[in-house]
This record gives sequence, structure tokens and C-alpha cells, in this order.
Amino acid sequence: MTMEPTPDATQDQTIAGECAPKTPSAATAPEQAHSAESSGEPAEAQAGAAEKQPPKRATPADMVAAITADEDHSLDKALDEAMEGFKDDVDLSTQGAASTLTTDPESDSLVIGRIANIGSEDVLIDFGAKSLGVMPRSELPEGRTHNVGDSLEVLVTSKDEQGGLLTVSHKKARQQRLLRTMEIGTVVEGAVTGMNRGGLEVNVEGLTAFMPAGQVDLHFLKDISTLIGTKIRAEVTRFDRADENIVLSRRKVQMREEQEQKEKAFEVLKVGQVLKGKVRNLADYGAFVDIGGVDGLLHVSDMSWARIEHPQDVLKVDDEIEVKIIRINQEKRKISLSLKQTMPNPWEGVADKYAVNSKVSGRVVRLANFGAFVELEPGLDALLPISEMSWTRRLRHPKELVKEGDVVEASILSCEPEKKRISLSLKSLTEDPWSAVSMRYAPGSKIKGKVVRTTDFGAFVNLEEGIDGLIHISELDDGRVRAVTDKVKAGDEVEVRVLSVDAESKKISLSLRQPPPEPTAEEIAAAKAEQQAVEQRRSKSKNRRGGITFDWDQGLSALDPSKFAR
Repeated sequence: MTMEPTPDATQDQTIAGECAPKTPSAATAPEQAHSAESSGEPAEAQAGAAEKQPPKRATPADMVAAITADEDHSLDKALDEAMEGFKDDVDLSTQGAASTLTTDPESDSLVIGRIANIGSEDVLIDFGAKSLGVMPRSELPEGRTHNVGDSLEVLVTSKDEQGGLLTVSHKKARQQRLLRTMEIGTVVEGAVTGMNRGGLEVNVEGLTAFMPAGQVDLHFLKDISTLIGTKIRAEVTRFDRADENIVLSRRKVQMREEQEQKEKAFEVLKVGQVLKGKVRNLADYGAFVDIGGVDGLLHVSDMSWARIEHPQDVLKVDDEIEVKIIRINQEKRKISLSLKQTMPNPWEGVADKYAVNSKVSGRVVRLANFGAFVELEPGLDALLPISEMSWTRRLRHPKELVKEGDVVEASILSCEPEKKRISLSLKSLTEDPWSAVSMRYAPGSKIKGKVVRTTDFGAFVNLEEGIDGLIHISELDDGRVRAVTDKVKAGDEVEVRVLSVDAESKKISLSLRQPPPEPTAEEIAAAKAEQQAVEQRRSKSKNRRGGITFDWDQGLSALDPSKFAR
């Protein structure tokens, strides 16, 4: 099986071959002879063995030694060819290339060098003045191609005094550059690597920074661990350069970005615009909707034409909706939105659709002490007053007759579109039983009924469905009655006499007392005679001493003093 060398391996072998110890020559023959004599073997055998051995790979120390001793002119030639086109006196401020160093760089110093060789594991960096450094290939920045001759900033970490080779690090150079230029308020980028007590850990150029949980996001996050593995931008709020202790805030960056977006948004947003937005948060009074860099308030009353108890009945967080801008307060930087104004208004044309006395059906959606609200169609509610529920029943609360969810039929009592009011009536669909009650219950007639309830002042008797009459306590018996329950109780069947009927007030007076006996003809004649005698006595004129006599028909003018003057 034949193995083909890789480009990196070939390059390494080329330089290694150039830097490897040279084969024996005439100049080194005495040394070989001395070695042969000491070993007891012929010099020719030792030379043949040396030729058969493969060339040894040069270490970085060998390469430096070869350069410093000026023993390997071929390596100088290879480096010169690799550096062809680059000058030692290039301006770093304009080209970013390494400047010629007269001495070796000091440890912990930041230096810019050129890539001299890229191996499979290491990278060789040339700093000029025959100074070389080595660093792991894994430290090369990702995302771009690196070639021999490219400039690279590194940090000198140590020096091999024997071989003269410097150990450098591009990763630590980035860290030191960041620490040296870092200030409070500096914005950095990093990856969230983990979570600890009280916040998140963020990797910034290999440095571990801490971000408190309260500074993770502009809005409250229930689980901040969802950010692990993501890249973020955060602001430095506190740091210690010596201890490499860094505290970050992502919230401050978001606040600044949001303010910038808000300023731009207020320049282009106008009242009446219809925009798409995303629900950011819900509250009891409404929802906050992001309409492109700025949040607007969608009040619960502007979510639907129908009545809504809570915003979560209509929306949820992260819903994408279409809203209309109804108000903009430039001074307070507040925007009011409406969802229902993007929908048809159900009150338009309602007067023609729901004419007075027309019959409709709807669903009871809620109850109040004064009546029930009936939904005729989405966003269109009508009121059914408690007084319009029954002709005969005296209701204390609508729940005695209807409940939420019931479907009822009623007639339109009134319709006022300008006030957004519609009144309904249940009892108008049936005939008023009191309209003919005076004909059915004539005064003096006797009827049977059932006592339905008692009070301190009397007892109520049900005569027919929806028609009750009252027996006053004074009409329970011919004698004195101390308590109503002494004579009647709820559920008793009684025969009563009708005293009077008031259909307008819906009242019927009843009595259990015996009616007075009918008068005879003689008693009637005697009563008339007595009445006439009384009238005669009243009409008889008499002069009264010290007074005056006048008729009431004359009015007060009869008392005029001038008429009695002598």
C-alpha cells in the first residue's frame, strides 16, 4: 500500500531535510576515523551505515541553531523565497506586517510576526533578526484562510534559551489585547458556555466572564439556560484586569438597541397605519405588541368588539397579529393599538337589521342585577332588563329565570346605534294576563286559591298562573288577628272574596271576612229619611249673636268688612 505525502508533510520534510545534519565530508573525515578506531569497526562500514539511515527530522531548536550558526544556507534561501515580496521596513499601521526586530521579543509582550511555515500541528512565526516562534496550529483564527507570509499578532509566553526558539500564542494575544483595551461600557461578543448560581458563564476570547440573571434579557426569562450555546453581545459593567474578572450585561445592550430602534420607529409611524406585530407580554389590562423595534399597548377594550374578561381569552405570548395605530404620544413615547378596528364594525347598519318589535334570538353571555346581556352576533350585545322578563313574576335577580349560556327568543324593544344600545323584551312576546283580569275577577265575586306566602301584613294567594292577590291582615277574620299565621299558612287552600281590582298597578285585594247582610226595604227607607233630616238641619238658617252668616257658595268675598259697616 503506497502512502502519498500530504502538502504539509512534504513541506515539513523539505525544511527538515535542509536543517538535518549533513552527511560526512572530507572536512569531517578525521572525526569519522577517530570514531571508527574507538568502536573497533572500519570507517568505511560506519560511513555506509550512516548513508543507509534516513534523514532525521529537524526540531525547531535545530532550525534556530542552523540559522544562528549560519551553517545552513539552503534554509536561508527557502525562507528568503517564502518572504519574497515582503520588506522588513513595511509600515505596521498601514500593512499590518511585522517590523524588523533587532533583539528577541521579551516574554509577555505583544509582537506582530509573519507566518513562516504551517505544519500539521504547529505554526512557525518569523519576527526578523533570525528570531522564530512556534505556536499550536489550532490557535489560528477560524473563518479565513492563512498562508505563509501573512501577518499575525502573538504573545510571547516563553523562550528556549538553549535552542533560541520562542513559544508564542495568538489566543493569549487576543485576550491580552482585549484586557488592555477594555473599559466599563465596552461591548464584547462571546458564547454562553454554562450556568452557575445567579447567572450565566460567557466565553469571551477564551476568558470566562459572568453575567447575572437580572442582566440576561430586557424582559423576564423563566429559564435562562435556553441561551446556553448561543452567541451574544454584552456590555462590560465591571472588570479586574489583574484577576481577569469580567462582569457583563446583555440587558444594557438590548436597552440601547431598543432605544435606537424606538427613535427610528417614531420617525416613520403614523396614526392609522395597519402593521403586523408580535405579542410580547400580557397583563390584566391589555397586551404589549412589538411592531418593529417599539412596543405598543393593545388595551383589552380594543381587542374585540365583543366583551372580553381577560386578554388571554383572545391572545397568547408570541402570537403574530395585525393591529392599527390609533394614538401616538410623542412626548411620552407611547403608542396605542387596536385589534378590533382591523375587523368589520358589527354596529354598522344595525338599525336596519334589528328593527323595533322584530323577533330575534341570542345567547345569554352574562348576568347583572338589573338584567341579562344577550349576544345577538359576535361583538353585538343587547340588554334584556329584568322588568321585561315576565308579566307576572316579581324577579329579584335574572338568574331566577335565565342563566349564562341559555338561548332565548325576544323582541327588539329599542335600538340606538349611536349609543351602541339595543334593548330586548321577553314578556312582549306574550299577552299581558292583567289586561282582562278585571273582567274575570269582579268585585264581590268569590274564588278559590292557594296561599303561596305570608308576611307580617297579610297573605298572598295565587289565583292563576302569574296572578296573585293579597289578603290584608285586617281581612283575615271578623275579629282581631294578632299574626297572619294564626289564620292561614303557606299551602292552604282558601276561598276568598274579591274586594277590588287595579289592573294598572297589578293588584287584587281579597278578603276572608263575611260580607255584611243585604239591607231590607224598610232599612233603606229609614236611612234615606234620616239623611234628609240631617240635610234640612244643616240648611236651616239661624241668626247667631256676635257673628255673621254666609253661604260657602259665595266664597271668601262674603267676609268683606265693608259689607257689614253701619
